[in-house]
Amino acid sequence: MSSPTKVAIAVVESVGHVLVGTRAADVPLPGMAEFPGGKCHPDETPRSCAVRECREETGLMVTPRDHLATATHTYDHGTVELHFWRCHLTPDLPDLASAAKPFRWVKIEDLSALNFPEANAEVLSMLAGS
Repeated sequence: MSSPTKVAIAVVESVGHVLVGTRAADVPLPGMAEFPGGKCHPDETPRSCAVRECREETGLMVTPRDHLATATHTYDHGTVELHFWRCHLTPDLPDLASAAKPFRWVKIEDLSALNFPEANAEVLSMLAGS
């Protein structure tokens, strides 16, 4: 059995909102909600990967604050090891700075209405309680 794919996720918070996108039609779990993130490079830490992936996907620079959770989940397309990092916008960016589509700011209390992949359940529960 192969090892899980290591993925880093940036859970970007700003004034009661979280940055959320929609997965593209040509990737696994199409159309589902997602936080910015992606596969870690071989010698890259999940913390650094979350920052890089957020910048590449949204155009926004973030600062990781703390590690929220690590979740391993097996989907039809493979097993992933997700490293969730709570991040904030860098100080030089305004609150709710514009992000590249398909990312948008969603109120934390509205996250439960979105269709996220199963592996996000623990983090979504943590956010709902914050």
